[in-house]
Amino acid sequence: MKARFLKAVKVQELNSKIGENLESYRTGDFDFIINDSAQFFETNLDIQEATLSAISCDEGDFKEVDCCMLMYEAMGELTHYLARDERLWVYVSHTFLLSYARTRWPIPADDDEAIKHIRKHFFCEGARGVERDNVASRLWWMAALCNRTNGMLLEEALTCFLHQSDVRANIVERPTTSQNVLVFSAILKKLNESYKSDKALFNREKFRSIMKGLNLQGGVKLLGALPEGRIMNILEECIAQAD
Repeated sequence: MKARFLKAVKVQELNSKIGENLESYRTGDFDFIINDSAQFFETNLDIQEATLSAISCDEGDFKEVDCCMLMYEAMGELTHYLARDERLWVYVSHTFLLSYARTRWPIPADDDEAIKHIRKHFFCEGARGVERDNVASRLWWMAALCNRTNGMLLEEALTCFLHQSDVRANIVERPTTSQNVLVFSAILKKLNESYKSDKALFNREKFRSIMKGLNLQGGVKLLGALPEGRIMNILEECIAQAD
């Protein structure tokens, strides 16, 4: 099927009526979005409906790696430009991923808290909302980031990237490490080695120390301009200093 984008006015309408639609979020559906062509417009982007519908998780196992891979596969040739469009992800979140969202991000019992929660995970609030918080878009963006890693399969990269949330946050929130392919690849390769052995690099304080050291190095050296081998050497020095 072709990717559908909820019309901007409908996004605003849904956002303003979260309180009125709480029961639909909790136990109902938003089939009127699918069935009413006045709610959306179609693009030329081909997506895999069956793969989107296969995204699921359990209360005790969020299956983040599997869900990221399915989302990335389902969205076909989605560009980074279109992947920043809230209208796409609001449509997907309210339709294909509604059941998944209820399990992955349980809606609070308190109505006021529920409204805040829904606005955060079903819409794309603020600059980081599309990459970090929306129930659908976050899966695609994590896969897109890991898919750039040199010399690693996507599943392998996602497995170590998603293993520890604090480690992931330390990478993503530092532009020096997340925006340069060679730097990001070097970090994930070392994390992958650690994941397959003693997982020592996933210690919160140790990894923060490593990232601080790398950040300092980035302040005096343009890391992204260095060859991959030199970046790896600098990273290994930061790891040794954090021991």
